[in-house]
Amino acid sequence: MSRLARLSPRRTERRLLLVIFAVAVLGFLLTGLGLAERQALPLASAILPALIPPLLLAVLFGGLHLVLRWCRLEAEQLLLPIVALLSTLGLIMIWRLRGESGVYQQVVRGFVPGVVIMAALALRPRWVEQLRRWALPLSLVGLALSLATAFFGVVDETGARLALKLGPLPAFQTSELLKVALIIFLAGYVAREGEKAEGRARPLLGWLRLPSGQYFIPGLVFVGMGTLALVQMSDFGAVLILGLLFVGMLYAGFDTRLFATVAAIGAGLALVVGFVLVFTWHIPTVVQLRFQAFLNPWSEAEMVVDGQPTGVTISEGPGYQIQQALNAAITGGLSGTGLGFGSPEYIPLAHSDFIFAALLEEMGAVVGIAVLGLFAVLLLRLLRLAALLPPAQVFERLLLTGIALHLFTQMFIMVGGTLNLLPLTGVTVPFLSQGGVALMLNLAEVGVALALTRRLEALPA
Repeated sequence: MSRLARLSPRRTERRLLLVIFAVAVLGFLLTGLGLAERQALPLASAILPALIPPLLLAVLFGGLHLVLRWCRLEAEQLLLPIVALLSTLGLIMIWRLRGESGVYQQVVRGFVPGVVIMAALALRPRWVEQLRRWALPLSLVGLALSLATAFFGVVDETGARLALKLGPLPAFQTSELLKVALIIFLAGYVAREGEKAEGRARPLLGWLRLPSGQYFIPGLVFVGMGTLALVQMSDFGAVLILGLLFVGMLYAGFDTRLFATVAAIGAGLALVVGFVLVFTWHIPTVVQLRFQAFLNPWSEAEMVVDGQPTGVTISEGPGYQIQQALNAAITGGLSGTGLGFGSPEYIPLAHSDFIFAALLEEMGAVVGIAVLGLFAVLLLRLLRLAALLPPAQVFERLLLTGIALHLFTQMFIMVGGTLNLLPLTGVTVPFLSQGGVALMLNLAEVGVALALTRRLEALPA
C-alpha cells in the first residue's frame, strides 16, 4: 500500500468538482440575471452567456481531474477542488465587475496556461527534479527581469514601474516572477549548501551558531538585489512578501540555532540600511500617501506631492479606495447584497487588488470567512505534504514550504489591506484577483505539489 493511500479512490475529488461546477453555474446565472434585472434587460438574454464560463471551468478542471486519474494518483484529493472553488468565486466576481471580456482574458492568459502546466507536472513529476538542477539559472532570470522592470518598465498612473513590455507581447508584472525565483533559489541553495553550512558553523555566545559568510552572503545578496529592484519599482507589497519568504524558508531549512544567528544578522543589517535610508532616501509619494490613508482614510488633510499642494484631500485621494472597501464590507453584512445587486464597481481596482471587498459586499461575510478557511486548509495541506516527503528531499520540502508561504502571505497582506488592518499594497489575492501571470504561476505552484504527491505515492511504504 502506498504511503499516502486513501480508503476512497479519486471519486471524492470528482464529487467535489461536480458540486463546484453546480456552484459555478448558479453563481454565473445569478450574476447575469441580477445585472439584467438592474439594467431592465430581458432575463432570457442573460442565460446563455452566463453558461459559457462554467463550461470552460468544467473543461479545464475536469480535464485535469482526468489526467490525475490517468496517472493513478489516489492521494491528496482536496488540493484541486480548493483551487477550483477559489478560482470559480474569483471568476464570478470578475464576470460581475469586468464582464465577458475580463473573464475570457483571465481564462486565456491565466487558466489555460496554468492548467496546462499543472497537467504537465502531474504527468512528468521528474520535471521538479529538473527544476532543482536549473534552480540558479531560473532564479537569475527572474531577478534579471525584475531589474529590467525597475529601470525600463512601463510607468503606470501612480508613477510605479510594475510591468515589463517585451516587443509585441503584452506587458506583464515581473514581481510575481521574482517571488517564485526567490523560492527556487533558496530551496536550491539550502539543499546544496545547507548541510555544509551547519557542519562548519562555529559556536557563538554559547547556544547560537555562526555560519561562514560564504553560506549566507549569496542569499542576502539575492534578496538585497531583489529588494532594491522592487523599491525602484515602488512595489512595497512584494518587498514584504520577499522578506517573509526569506525568513520562513531559512527557518524551515536550517537548525534553529543557526537560523537565529542568521536572522539576527539580517535584522541588524536591515536596521542599518533603514537608518541610512531615513536620511538619504526620498520615500516615494505613493508610499507616503498610502500610509497616511492607512492612518486615517477619512482625513481632510491636503495631499502634498513633491512639496506641492494638490488641492485634493487624503479622503478624496488614496483614502477613497479604503473607504469604499470598508463600506462594501459593511454593506454586505453576513449574507451579502446578492450577486449583481451591490455596487462594488465604485471600489477602485475592485477586479484585482480589492476583489475580496467586492466579494464581501455581494456574497457576504459568511463566504468571506469561508474563503479564508479555504486558504488555511490549502496552507495546511501543502505543509503536510512537505512534512511527509523523505528528509533527503530537502529541495522539494523547501519548495513546498515556500509555495505555501507565498500563497498564504499574499492572501494575508491583501485581506489586511482591504480591511485597513495593514497599510495598503498592490498585492493580488491568489486565484481570485484578475491577473494572467499571477494566476498562471499560482496554478503552477499547486501543480508542483501534485507532482510531488505522485512521486511520494511511488515510494515504498
